[in-house]
Parts: sequence; structure tokens; C-alpha cells
Amino acid sequence: MNSSEKRANYSYLINTLIGISLMILFRFIPAPEPITPLGMEIIGIFIGVIYLWTFVDSIWPSLLGIFLLGCSSFAPMNQVLMNFLGDSTVVQLFFMMVLIGAVVQSGLTNYIGRWFLTRKVINGKPWMFSFMVLLGVFALAATSSAFTPIFLFWPILYGIFKELGYKPKDKYPTLMLISVVVVALMGFGTAPFKDGPVILLNNYTSLTGIEISFASFIGLTIPLSLLSIGLLIVLMKFVLKPDISLLKDVSVEMFNKNPLPPLNVKHKIIATTFIVYILFMILPGILPADLPIRAFFNDNKFGFALVMVCILCAIKIDGKFLADYQNISSHHIQWSTIFLIGAALTIGNALTSEGTGVTPFLKNLLAPVFEGTGEFTFIVLILVLGLVLTNFCNSVVVGIIFLPIISAFTQTMGVATEPIVSIFIFMVLFGAITPAASPFAAIMHGNKEWLDTKDIYKYTTIMSILMLATVIIIGIPLSKIMF
Repeated sequence: MNSSEKRANYSYLINTLIGISLMILFRFIPAPEPITPLGMEIIGIFIGVIYLWTFVDSIWPSLLGIFLLGCSSFAPMNQVLMNFLGDSTVVQLFFMMVLIGAVVQSGLTNYIGRWFLTRKVINGKPWMFSFMVLLGVFALAATSSAFTPIFLFWPILYGIFKELGYKPKDKYPTLMLISVVVVALMGFGTAPFKDGPVILLNNYTSLTGIEISFASFIGLTIPLSLLSIGLLIVLMKFVLKPDISLLKDVSVEMFNKNPLPPLNVKHKIIATTFIVYILFMILPGILPADLPIRAFFNDNKFGFALVMVCILCAIKIDGKFLADYQNISSHHIQWSTIFLIGAALTIGNALTSEGTGVTPFLKNLLAPVFEGTGEFTFIVLILVLGLVLTNFCNSVVVGIIFLPIISAFTQTMGVATEPIVSIFIFMVLFGAITPAASPFAAIMHGNKEWLDTKDIYKYTTIMSILMLATVIIIGIPLSKIMF
């Protein structure tokens, strides 16, 4: 074992001891008013789990946190376990992963990506080519997984860069590879039926009893994302100014050299099933409130992913099921995410429950910061804090912590909560700067061949500030219109 491996092992052990110590020993610290002894128990578990998620792992800390919560005075173990993996959000997330896995496994994502790269409008137009690449990334991230466009478009771009004469770590390749991840994060936070937004939206509903319309959410996030992509191109073209002279010969012929086979019946059925699923999820926000069918869609939305998976697993073409469940579950279900989300929701809900005193404590603590501020200032502060913290902690966890705070202060201020919650969720899921910010940022930091770490920090910070400014200037007034 070399010295670097020894240091990594020591670091793992030390961080593990710190995290477990927080989970077990924090309860013995005297509780400040109005936090109760139960509150101190759960705070210790919560802080310890977050620490371990950040510095150690995501799977076993989630399981340990759930076990310790079941051993605490909060609730019996069987109830905690039922909340952990029996929560409707976790079940919905599981079947969404299977459904999206079927889309990816079928190869549909290759056709989507190729469509954006074979528009004649890119011929001889470097920045239009760049825009179409990022638009394709956004479309794939919003409809499948944010990992998909990264793993699809990065190899395509590597080949183009090499063919045109660019070298690894040149400015234009650096900016485009980073932009792919940044735009994938935009897509990740755009669709309310995706894992990140749906978890936070459902958590808000469980806190307040108020459901945020998926249609209104999309009406806010899609324009914001498309505008941000356009501004990203403007930023690169007029401010960062990479050398694009080698791109003057870019054309659709470069991508038509290896044509894909025509779409088959399997592709079309899977695509139709996925489109129907999306429609079912947004219909409650579009249909008139007095229509009985709207109540049906609203009451059963957690089960639509399940029934779509059922359909794909039941239909056979040429002797094969449309969705090979065993294969999909082996390659496309991210158990680390399932466990992390299940634990975050269960422990987070316990943390803000009535008997802990945590929510009143946070309200009293933050009152000097937020009291006397106007609605606009409050929103800006929340967005800035969310963006900063999400680059050091799991974004969903940050969201779960802030949602009760936002709810409490908006009620005190007498302003609508839904617009603020929606833009906050969109912003807090945009973790691009540090490796701890998101798994997508970690992938970017791991690309040592094409990217320098200092360039990643520099450009993701600039792009994050641009995103924040766009959300503040355009997103806040747009949210008032959509809700």
C-alpha cells in the first residue's frame, strides 16, 4: 500500500469516527431553547449523516442513520423503516429510474442527441453549433438522467475536438465540456417529475398540505433554462472569448458519417409511453379544477411511473420484453440515491416534527436576518444561501432544511409561498462548483485528461453567478406570473 492509499484510509477512518460520534454523542449537549431532548437526538443523527455523506459514502451512512432513528425516542423501528423505503416519493423515484432506464437502454437517447447535431443551421456557425449541443444536453437531462447527456456528448465532443485540431485543456474544449455539465444540471432541476425536484416538491406538500402545479413549475423552469443557455453562449462568445477559428468547418456531414438505423417499433412504443407519463404528470396543473378527471390524475400521480413500467415489462416484440427489468435494475437503478433520498426524507421529516422544537429554533435564529426585509430581499438571500450551501452539501438535503424555513417566513410576511419555493428548488439543485456539490460535478472534476481543476472552479463559479443573476432578475417576476 503506497502513501497516498494510506492517507486515504486514515482519512476515511477519521471521518467515519467523527460522523458516528456526532450521531451518537450530540444528544448529550445541553439543548438550547426551544429545542427538546428529542430534537437534540435527531439533530445529532442528521448532522452526522450529512457529514458522512459529504466525506465518506452515501449508502451505509443512510442505513446507519435510519437504524439510529429507529432506536431513538422518535418512533418505533417498524414505523421508521416503513417511512424509509415505503414513502410514496421513494417508491415513485424507484419506478421513474426503471422507466428512464428503459428509455436509455433502448438507445432512444442516441437519436435525440443525433437530431440536435444534424441541423443544417450549424454548418459553418461555431456558436450555433455550441448552442445546439447544449440544447441537446438540456433536452436529454430533462427527459432522462443528467448523466446521460454527459456520457453521450462528451465522447462526441472529444472526437470533434481531435478531428478539428483542438488539444485537451484548450479554452474552447474546456468551456464546452464544463457547459455540458452545467446545462445537464439545468435539465436536472427543470422537470418536476425527475428525482430532485419531485422529492423537494413532495416534501413541501407534506410540510404544508399545498401541492405545487407541475405545469406551473415547468412554465417557470423551462424558460429560465433556455434563457440561461442562451446567456451562457453570449458569455462565452463576448466575455470569455475562446479561439473558435478551428470550428469554421463544422458541419452536419461530420455526424452523418455514421448514420443510426431507422427508429423501430420498440423505440416508438417506449417513446410514446414516456411522453404519456409526462402528460399524466402535468395534466393536474392544466385541467380545470372542477373536472373529476383532474382529481383522478392528481390522486394517482405517484403510481403512473409504476403502471408505465408495468406496460413496458408486459409487452413482447420479437420474443423480447420492451423493458428487460433485470438488466435495467442492474444498470440504471442508483441505489445510493434511493437510500440517500429515503434517509434524507425520513430523518428530515423527523427533524422538523412538532416534538423537536427545531423549526421554532431556526425561525428565532434567522429572524434577525430576515425580519424587516422585503419579499425581494428575502428571496435573494434564500437563493444565495441555497446556492452556496448546495456546493458543499447534498442539494436535496439543503432543500429539505430550507423548505420549512421558507414556509414559516412567507406565512409571517403574508406572501405566496409557491413561487418562492419553485425558484428555490430550481436554484438549489444547481450544484456545479465543488466535487461535493453533485455527482455530475464530481464527474467533471474527475476528467483530468481534458480539464484543469482551476479552470473548473473558475468557470463554474462564473456560470453559477450568471445562473443566479438570471433567476433573480427574470425568475422572480416570472414566478409571480406562473403561480
